Amino acid sequence: MDKSDTLRNVLVAASIFFAVMWIAPKIIPAPPTATSSTQTASESSTGQLGREGGQVAPATNTGTNIGTNTGEYSAGTVGQVSNAPAGADVLQRFTVVEAPEVRSISMGTHEDDRAVVADKKTDRDKPFRMGLVLSNVGASIEVATMTDHRELLHRPAHYKLLAPSVSEQGVTTRSLAVEAINIDGVDVSLHDKLWQADNVTTYERSQADGSKQVGQSLTFHLDIIDAGEPAIRLTRVFRLPAQPVKKRRHDLYDEITIENLNPQRQRRVIVSYRGGLGIRAADTRMDDRFVDCGIYQGEGLVVGSRLAAAKAHGNAGGATSLFSRSGENKNARLCWAATANTYFTCTIAPQSITGENQPAYITEVSAYDVDGLIETADDVTVKFVTQPADLGAKPLTYRSDIYVGEKEFNGFRRVDSYKSRNYYYQISQGYGMCTFSWLVELMIWLLNSLHFVVRDFGVAIIILVLIVRTLLHPITKKGQVNMVKMQKRMQEMAPKIEEIKRKYANDKTRMNQEMMKLNINPAGQILTCLPMFIQMPIWVALWISLSNNISMRHEGFLFTWIHDLTAPDELYRFAQSFTIPILGSEITAFNLLPVLLAAAMYAQQKMQPKPAPNPNMSDQQKQQQEMMQKMGPMMSIMMFVIFYKAPSGLTLYIMTSSVFGTIEQFRIRKHIREHEEAGTLFSPKEKAGKDGKDKKPGKPSFFERMQKAATDAQQAQQQRSGKPKGRKP
Repeated sequence: MDKSDTLRNVLVAASIFFAVMWIAPKIIPAPPTATSSTQTASESSTGQLGREGGQVAPATNTGTNIGTNTGEYSAGTVGQVSNAPAGADVLQRFTVVEAPEVRSISMGTHEDDRAVVADKKTDRDKPFRMGLVLSNVGASIEVATMTDHRELLHRPAHYKLLAPSVSEQGVTTRSLAVEAINIDGVDVSLHDKLWQADNVTTYERSQADGSKQVGQSLTFHLDIIDAGEPAIRLTRVFRLPAQPVKKRRHDLYDEITIENLNPQRQRRVIVSYRGGLGIRAADTRMDDRFVDCGIYQGEGLVVGSRLAAAKAHGNAGGATSLFSRSGENKNARLCWAATANTYFTCTIAPQSITGENQPAYITEVSAYDVDGLIETADDVTVKFVTQPADLGAKPLTYRSDIYVGEKEFNGFRRVDSYKSRNYYYQISQGYGMCTFSWLVELMIWLLNSLHFVVRDFGVAIIILVLIVRTLLHPITKKGQVNMVKMQKRMQEMAPKIEEIKRKYANDKTRMNQEMMKLNINPAGQILTCLPMFIQMPIWVALWISLSNNISMRHEGFLFTWIHDLTAPDELYRFAQSFTIPILGSEITAFNLLPVLLAAAMYAQQKMQPKPAPNPNMSDQQKQQQEMMQKMGPMMSIMMFVIFYKAPSGLTLYIMTSSVFGTIEQFRIRKHIREHEEAGTLFSPKEKAGKDGKDKKPGKPSFFERMQKAATDAQQAQQQRSGKPKGRKP
């Protein structure tokens, strides 16, 4: 290569590099930075969070009873008429009777445990899978922490799944709050009202299988007065069962009861309440938060739908409908709705009073941004609205099963209630469209099984890649050998091709027919790449299995610097982050794995056989082929840029595959070279066909049949194109 070629290659490489750095942020955007502050669990437990809409007196968590209707309450705001039916008294007003102060109450894992270092061994022995801090503001949940999962490696407290969202104006929004009740066409806001909160009690219930379910429960009460007379009483009960890890359950039970305090007057009520809040993005490269929804389609079939949280984020114009029982969908039934990221979910499944899985009381579910501001990224949630119901002497009860925990593969597939509701949809939606779900599940099972044996996910990844490479080696080898054979044939037939092109330069149809006699078929050349396409779903399945496996979270690789396979490897963490001007990505650490990945891919590309020029190609096509060969090193740079902030498990997988691929390429090339030197590269049957002699009869291989079909199709096309055109009779 002379100096001019070297200079040209350097300029091309530099141009592609800067183009990649400019395009990459647009393809893989950084997660939005939330300017709102999310309070910690310790802050919420001490009552520093006030009611929604502003700050109030500090809360107490002394465990004392506030008492019942003894006059200790303060009157809340009155309800406003909204969509009042014909004949309704528009002057009617309702008064909410509130508790005197904000309270925060802990359930489940003891409050003090959230401040200590999480320990996997001891946490798995604790009876509760989560720790809750509940608030009497809207009868809501302030914080939900996961007993079995740590927050961060450098901040090893329990993982906080749900947290309050606090806007710049100081407005606090909590999870699962009762937002409002509509009484006879009058909207009464409840999201910021102070409910009466009882003490946490222990309960025991008999299960259908005869076992006993024990746990903790907390009850909230709220009274609404109509013109000085008691009108409505709302009661909300949260029950948190003690569930060992082996049951694979993360259940929280919710029950809202509406009682008519004046049975002589029948009322019509509608209740709305919200889902989980404060769920953070788990992926370091993009916002991986979603709002998922499951709808019954008859005969127990649940069909899911997904909305990226970013589409509802900052939507000041209103909510995005996920489910509605109106018009043609009046017979539809909601199964569940969830706010989630890649690894964790808060899923709410309404249940009927009789325990059936298909209640009809939810008439609408929507996703919305609580404050409608683009600056706050942690307040996208779901809103449930019940259908209008007549409230007489008999109370109305709305029950929900709430799943607050990780998206666990085996749990969603084996626990009967999760399986029947198709919670697994929330995991399978991350599988993409370039592979098969069963193949991803197989890879996850293999990975977890290998981890059970070797007790290290990094080693399990390497072994898994080696197993897959070994199983696919015959296909890979077949494809490489066929490619070399095709190149050899093209080189040997080049003089004949040139003679045909010269002889039939003015007769394209005849030229193509003579080319067909030489068994030169572009489609047949493409078929030599078929083994590579067969492997693609397997590689994608491996990739996806590493991206959706909660078991790998915070798992390291032996005694190396890789401490979390679901995060960048961070060999050296910078004291202060910086942003690359062109790339537009914030760099917080030096990651070594992407460098090793780029080097391994470059070595693998250097070992791949270079295709010989096709005599049928024009000069422009030859130049394009040369350019494609020179882009190999640029692909290594692109992989470095794309995977610099990728989870280290993914990077380790691709790097390992490239290393094994390089070794495999070396052995295949050695095998081909040995057969070329011995003159045995072509089998006797292939030699006979190459020399123009009759082949011995025999059953053709799959690739030969595919190539023959492509050749026949092209010949038929040439014959049709050679016929004179005319009108049909």
